Amino acid sequence: MRTYLTAIFLTCAACALAAVGSDDDDASRAHIDIKAAVARLPRSTSSSDGLVRVVATDVPGDEIGFRAPILNFAMREIRAIAKTYNINAPSVKEPAIVIYAMDGHTNDTRVVSRARRRKDIVSTRIWLPSPGFSDLELLRVAVATAYLRACSLDFPEWVVQGLMRGTSIDVEHEDVRFVLKLWSESRLPFFPALCTDLRAARGKGGALAGFIVSWMKEKKTIDVWRKRFAAGEKWDGKRLAEDLTGESDPIWQDRACDERLVRLTNSVLSPGRASEWDLTVFASRLLLYPPFFDKIYGANRTYCTFDEAVALAERNPGVRQSAFRKAREVPLYAIGRGDDMAAVAFAYRDFLLALSQDETDAERQKALLEKAQELWRKVCGEQKAEN
Repeated sequence: MRTYLTAIFLTCAACALAAVGSDDDDASRAHIDIKAAVARLPRSTSSSDGLVRVVATDVPGDEIGFRAPILNFAMREIRAIAKTYNINAPSVKEPAIVIYAMDGHTNDTRVVSRARRRKDIVSTRIWLPSPGFSDLELLRVAVATAYLRACSLDFPEWVVQGLMRGTSIDVEHEDVRFVLKLWSESRLPFFPALCTDLRAARGKGGALAGFIVSWMKEKKTIDVWRKRFAAGEKWDGKRLAEDLTGESDPIWQDRACDERLVRLTNSVLSPGRASEWDLTVFASRLLLYPPFFDKIYGANRTYCTFDEAVALAERNPGVRQSAFRKAREVPLYAIGRGDDMAAVAFAYRDFLLALSQDETDAERQKALLEKAQELWRKVCGEQKAEN
């Protein structure tokens, strides 16, 4: 980079010296050479607030070049973070982020970022060796990190990635569902480890960072960390875990995370639509838990399926009582998840009410159960087709 700029300025100096002379023709030629040298200098485009500047060479045959597209790309990311988390950058006298789009002709995908501090002002330089081939995800991370740094938020990279994921409500909801799935399968790491040892991840692993940052947003701890950074404190994952859970003991912190996940289990993330996770939760509720079921029948389990309940209801009042309670609960699991899920829930409710009120009409109960199961299979098939 330094060699490239040095060569440009030496060319300009040589042209300027060539312009000195008494011969008009020589002076004219020198003037043309100087204009040509200036034309070869990289040009810059700045954002309206002066926060971001993009320096790039012209692209032959392309009047737009790389400057405007790169600036628009960077400003979209900055505006999304600023709007989502109410993080506004301070006014600046010089650009806080300078992006250099080099004129490389290779397929170099690197994005090189360097921060520097001068007179308590932090600025970031980002180099794109070959802007036509640069990894856009790496560029997003570099721009977001630089912007947060300019806002006195010196977060580690995994937090930055979580903040970026939170700018899309759909991605944020998918992150919650992914973490819920890990948790339901006992594969979610120990919560304090998520705050202290979580490495920057891409792809599905980034959902863990998104989950932590969504909790930070909910607890409004981003402003707390801004004040801490301004006071000269360093990032500390242990303090983050305490902020989010209100507990100092790691065991209780993990328990607080479990309690939050329990609340999220029944939350409506996508109104009017049942996600795969919603179907999983609904299916887990299609069981009855009669009192002393395991002791009476020696089944080594405390529940029975709806099919089993039809045969047991006639001689077991506990099954009928359990069915009556379940009839009131089932519709609640479908609230806000679309008309199809509501139809399924009410069909199961009709079956459960019939089971609780008339223990002798097994044929009617079976017919109502088959109707509910048919609607349920249809909803599951549609969800599978979407995926």
